[in-house]
Amino acid sequence: MKIFIICICCFLSAHLYADDQEELKILDQSYANAWKAGDNKAVLSLFTTDAVLIPHHGDQPIVGKEAIQDFWFNPKYPPTLVPEWNRVPYEIIINGDVGIVRGRSKLVWEYDGVRTTIPEQNYVLIAFKKDNQWKIKWLTWNDDPRKWIQEKLQ
Repeated sequence: MKIFIICICCFLSAHLYADDQEELKILDQSYANAWKAGDNKAVLSLFTTDAVLIPHHGDQPIVGKEAIQDFWFNPKYPPTLVPEWNRVPYEIIINGDVGIVRGRSKLVWEYDGVRTTIPEQNYVLIAFKKDNQWKIKWLTWNDDPRKWIQEKLQ
């Protein structure tokens, strides 16, 4: 009987984690899709209020949703357009209400008359589950600026 109960618990646990893995994949893709749609509110809605961006190249972390909004969507600066962002999650780890997504991506963005293509980069997204919903708590990425392709837009 004990073995049966253990087997049922393991099955249910694996099933629950499969659902969470799918939800984390959706969160990861929703992040890119919101950027491609130019939907600033949708981008920000994916983060916890105390989220932290840990930018590439050793830049200082951006702490809190308000600071993230100011960093990415400050009305004093031209908007950033993202016509292409292909994110491929390679690994998803879940431990209770903490989920980690590690992946690679290709990103194309346009800012202030310049189109920049990053042909490949790494990212790590760490999400917390609260009220049965995954939100991004920490996000970091890196790339090699020597591989960036930049071109002036007409």
